[in-house]
Amino acid sequence: MRLFNGFDFYKVVGNSMNPFLKEGNVLFCSKNIDNVKRGNVVVFRMEICNKYYVKRIVGLPGETVEIVDGTLLINNRLDEINKFFKFPLKTKNELENWVLGSDQYFVIGDNFLNSTDSRNYGLVNELDITCKMILKIC
Repeated sequence: MRLFNGFDFYKVVGNSMNPFLKEGNVLFCSKNIDNVKRGNVVVFRMEICNKYYVKRIVGLPGETVEIVDGTLLINNRLDEINKFFKFPLKTKNELENWVLGSDQYFVIGDNFLNSTDSRNYGLVNELDITCKMILKIC
């Protein structure tokens, strides 16, 4: 639902962002994504299925993201982003790695055990990000 230029509201569907966001929460979002940072929650559109998703930014353009033995590494280093994930991250293989292009992001749902995200459908292009969350309203 569009309120006024530059901002949107989104209603969360599903539980991939539990416990931070729950199904039915309403998000107030900024369409200004120039300063998207690691840890920001964003809304993006997956062209393959023409659906919108809400996930957390983990990897930024130009970085290498790895999941080794359930731990997330950014450019071969442990990052504080791991604080959002309470259990070891699960992947298809014990070792996964992604090299992000200059306009790509790696996203994960906080409820990563029940989240379809970059581990499944790949990297998110900057042009597909529609907005970033500013405030959870309810």
